[in-house]
Amino acid sequence: MDIKYLSDAKGNITGVFIPIEEWERLQKQYGIGEQLPPDSGKQLRQELASALQKLKRDDSED
Repeated sequence: MDIKYLSDAKGNITGVFIPIEEWERLQKQYGIGEQLPPDSGKQLRQELASALQKLKRDDSED
């Protein structure tokens, strides 16, 4: 997966860019639609944050 990290002028990571194909897969897997009920994305955000942290650790070990 080709993940790109977005950072501010100080080098702090402020966001993540993932390919549209990956986003569409996540939408399908988690049933993400155009309009989400409040708090429905909380688990997804936590899982994505955890997965990205793991990817970051794996990249730093190489």
